[in-house]
Amino acid sequence: MAQFFRSASYALTCTGIMPPQQERPGCHGRHHDIASSSPSSCLSSLRAPPRILARQALNNTNDEPLRVLRFWRDLKSSYSNRSDGKENTAHIKVSTLRRRGPQATLPWHRKEFAPTKQYAFLHAVYVGVADVEDLARLMLRGIVPADDLSEREVQRMSGQGWLAAFVANERGVPLPYSYLAASFAHGVDAFRETGTLDNINARLQRAQEEFAQRCHRLAPTNGRNESTASLSGTPLRWEDLETERDVVCALLGEDAKQAALDWRVVVRTSRIKRSKLKDNQEATTEFLNSFYLDDLDRLIDQAEKQQPFGAALTRYLGAAIKPEERMDVLTEHATMAQLVSAARLPSARWPTPSKYPLVLAQQAAVAQVLHTLSPDSGILGVNGPPGTGKTTLLCDVIADIVTARARRIAALDKPATLFDKPVQMAGMKFSPLKRAVIDGTSIVVTSNNNNAVTNITQALPARAKIGREFEPAAYFDEVIREIFCAQKVFDDEGQPIEGWGVIAAALGNASNRRSFAAGFFRDDRKVKRPTSTADTAIHAPDNGDDDDAKGTTTTDAATPRDTLCDDRPSTMKQILEAADQDYPCYQAEWETAKRAFLETHAEVEKQRAVLVAAEQAARELDRSRVQWETLEASLQSATDTLAASEQALAALREQQTDLRALMHSHQAVLAQCKATYLPSLWDRLMRWLGRETPRMIARRHALEAPTRAMSETSTALSALSRDIAQREAAVQRERERHQAISRELAALMLQRQVHQQALDAGYAIGAKHFPDDAFWSLPSETRHRASIAVSPALDHLRARLFLHAIELHRATILANAGKFIGNLRVVHGMLTNTLQDKLLADQRPLLWDVLFFVVPVVSTTLASFDRLFVGMGQDSLGWLLIDEAGQATPQSVAGAIWRSRRAVIVGDPLQVEPVFTVPLRVTQALRCRHQVDPAWSPADESAQTLADRITPFGSWVSKSAQYTGSETRTWTGMPLRTHRRCDDPMFSVANRIAYANQMVQGRVDEAGQPLPTPFSCTLGDSAWFDVASTRVHHPVSDDELDVLRQCLTMLRREPAHGEDNKPARVYVISPLRKVANACGDLVRRGKFEGIEVGTVHTFQGKEADVVFLVLGTAPGQQGAKARNWVTGRPNLLNVAITRAKCRLYVIGDAQQWGGLDYASELYAALAVVRLPSNTQPCGSAEDTPLLFDA
Repeated sequence: MAQFFRSASYALTCTGIMPPQQERPGCHGRHHDIASSSPSSCLSSLRAPPRILARQALNNTNDEPLRVLRFWRDLKSSYSNRSDGKENTAHIKVSTLRRRGPQATLPWHRKEFAPTKQYAFLHAVYVGVADVEDLARLMLRGIVPADDLSEREVQRMSGQGWLAAFVANERGVPLPYSYLAASFAHGVDAFRETGTLDNINARLQRAQEEFAQRCHRLAPTNGRNESTASLSGTPLRWEDLETERDVVCALLGEDAKQAALDWRVVVRTSRIKRSKLKDNQEATTEFLNSFYLDDLDRLIDQAEKQQPFGAALTRYLGAAIKPEERMDVLTEHATMAQLVSAARLPSARWPTPSKYPLVLAQQAAVAQVLHTLSPDSGILGVNGPPGTGKTTLLCDVIADIVTARARRIAALDKPATLFDKPVQMAGMKFSPLKRAVIDGTSIVVTSNNNNAVTNITQALPARAKIGREFEPAAYFDEVIREIFCAQKVFDDEGQPIEGWGVIAAALGNASNRRSFAAGFFRDDRKVKRPTSTADTAIHAPDNGDDDDAKGTTTTDAATPRDTLCDDRPSTMKQILEAADQDYPCYQAEWETAKRAFLETHAEVEKQRAVLVAAEQAARELDRSRVQWETLEASLQSATDTLAASEQALAALREQQTDLRALMHSHQAVLAQCKATYLPSLWDRLMRWLGRETPRMIARRHALEAPTRAMSETSTALSALSRDIAQREAAVQRERERHQAISRELAALMLQRQVHQQALDAGYAIGAKHFPDDAFWSLPSETRHRASIAVSPALDHLRARLFLHAIELHRATILANAGKFIGNLRVVHGMLTNTLQDKLLADQRPLLWDVLFFVVPVVSTTLASFDRLFVGMGQDSLGWLLIDEAGQATPQSVAGAIWRSRRAVIVGDPLQVEPVFTVPLRVTQALRCRHQVDPAWSPADESAQTLADRITPFGSWVSKSAQYTGSETRTWTGMPLRTHRRCDDPMFSVANRIAYANQMVQGRVDEAGQPLPTPFSCTLGDSAWFDVASTRVHHPVSDDELDVLRQCLTMLRREPAHGEDNKPARVYVISPLRKVANACGDLVRRGKFEGIEVGTVHTFQGKEADVVFLVLGTAPGQQGAKARNWVTGRPNLLNVAITRAKCRLYVIGDAQQWGGLDYASELYAALAVVRLPSNTQPCGSAEDTPLLFDA
């Protein structure tokens, strides 16, 4: 066990009890809530600016991943274990007992739990049960006696915790090695004794051995075989249970001994068929194992040995991407255009109706996930605000992964070449799948939120998830009906949900594994209809901390299926046995399926090539448009210049003609003068003698002027001729330039015609937009509601391709029916744990290959991950899809990412934060001890924020200075921004307070205006019911409860409904746990049926038509801390508001809440109905005064 603190004095320094001698790197951060929790806290020093250089030094240290892992492990050792608080079912009863309470009789002494020949009982016993808040306070005071929890800590610590837990048989005799003490109690004791958390595991082991001694039982020689426990021994008494509580309580110190807490015992009793008793004993003890610790120990050991992690975990534990290297796809259009290019369009999609394609941001996220991770390994974050289509995105990713594997199958010559040479496994023949086909194609969906897991793995196989245009789609649909029956997945009428195929398996805890195996590969054909909807609750939830506590019952492989009207085989085993009898037929069917897949794939590629060409043409048209405009301007200029030059040349030539005429005139005058003064013989004789006669003198004078004029004209004509020659050369050059530009323009015109034809071809097959200048000039809202470079025809083909891929899988399985029977028999044994130690560790991956081939998607909660995939090592899983990752602590996903080559982290840091039960002072001290940057602390970070920080493509979300005091920005991963759930004002308020108005409303009319959901409610439009509370037991307001009762009564008399006239789904939500509990009591006492009640955390990932948000708190200072906690961040109000699809009714004191951060936006957006407070409590629901008539 890693050290908790190097020394007690250093730990006390970090917690502020002793003055620090010097500052240490890593002790500075942004935990402002922690700083305000205590004046003496060391966290007050965190208010100073962080030491940037120290932080950079930490980030550059090679051993930072190891220090982070050790920090996480020590934190996990400090968690308060949560007890099972699930409601009773037909086979499970949860009893909360107090020795002096009305139900003091221990379950094993009750007649209702008396064993029979057919049934036995197992009791999961939790002792020292108290509110997690109280246990955390005891832990904190065990380290820092004078300290207390802050309001933020109190509100984050929901539920019950326990000091020790173990399993007792039907007589109340404990199974000694099922015991587990709370690790946080031993951590406190270890710190007080040694100042470290060294050897906590050894302490827990020793505590188990001491429990065995107290039970007068010795550990079996095989170590942990609880199933060998007999019915002998002394049943537990109240004295024994209190002794067990006191043993652990003593570890917490004197405060714990003296604490006047409401200590109780919770017993979860499971009725089990005796034939299944052994398996259930193992499952019952399994849930007591500490979640994540084994994985963290494994990773620490690997890091200490300096063995490299896989790419995904290496990036997860690596340094954040520098801000200048991040690309905001919402503002950088060229980047977004690259992401949504038709060349990156996945070849397949989920078969939703083709008229509902992915929109811009969804397209970018899916393309980036597949383009980045499919050819390689790594990790990528996706930011999904409420109602923006996270599940739709994951469905498309899954469809493409399955289709990629089908391409490998289609490359086989015949079905039998799917397998490698057979091997012996657990004494049975097993035929491994070829790595070239199966490698890297397994898909696991996981989350801390059980709703998120079931939403996906129940939605994928449901026929409602398939568009009608793709009927009849079927992939062993008879088997999924059996599985839904076995796992009790029923609709509102208590009937199994109609499924289309075994596309996903909800596994995780032991109960889910067995119920799935029973419906998937069961031999018996018993037919029995469920007795009532009350006994057919959703299959055992695979919830976080109490996850495998639900695995304590199997009820004989769960509920059998209803009577069917046909005689089709109902399990895979029977289907395969039938197929094995008709081997030739299924070989031919495989060839047909292969041919259909390849033909469809070729058609998809053909149409995609049209879109790729159209997109390229659109870009070329954008680029050539400028060139075209430039050439046109040049041509016009050349034309104008040429015309002017030719006009000038013509003028010169006209001038030349005139000069030539003048020259002829001068020549005529000269000739006439010469003729007039023709010399006589005498004149010539005298000229010969050198004398000039008067006649010759007159002749000379007469010829001077015309001779001079002719000379001048000749000179001018010569000059003009030279000018004309030069101008003619220039005109020729200009004419040639004009011709060249004309030719270039004509060639460009031909190119643009070709590009336009390619673009028109894209439009012709139905595409509406391409990432060109015209698209980016559209308003942002229009762009985000649009789809790029896709068409309904191609989307239909892509969905068909996925269905052909599924059919090729089905044909491959049936064509190899004999081998799959043997293989799935071993898989069945692995899931039901009947093979136990017969399977070697290196054999389990081969079994998972087979299951993932038949059932492409498996789901589990993070808490069950390591037990479900025991034996699966680093990079053994192909794809990890983590949903609602904003609710997952950073350390909870480490083991899952370690096992996976590729991880897609989907969530929203602006919704519900992780449940965190370690006092913040303890967290801070541990962080200081390990010298870890605050960015790794689950006090303020989640798996989502850690994934976002290493995702280069994403977006900045600004936080207004109105709430934070200064403009701040948060980096998120690939953003989804088109919201399709809520009407206004819910959408607009959430968009303003959490997302800086980046989201756009997806449900609009043709004019782009919001399209409200047709809905009728007697309470009217969404409103704030303003109640001035006078009767308050902080934080519960009886006046607000009266208003809620009145509202629910009105809805019972006149149910709200939509166009289908079905009663609306109604939630009652409060951000405060005690208020939610009071609302739940009101609903139960008033017998308001169909109303779900809980805290905001309860409803993450869910939606309802009508939501009541009950705020609570006492007026004034008494309730100020709680109100400030609720409105300190937008998260809680954001989630609460966006659960409501059609109507939101806020019940609370507007004077107390209306001016607070974030709540003020809600108050301003809602109509305010002011109601008087009642002075007397109300009786029954029907007697509630008509508050709205007052």
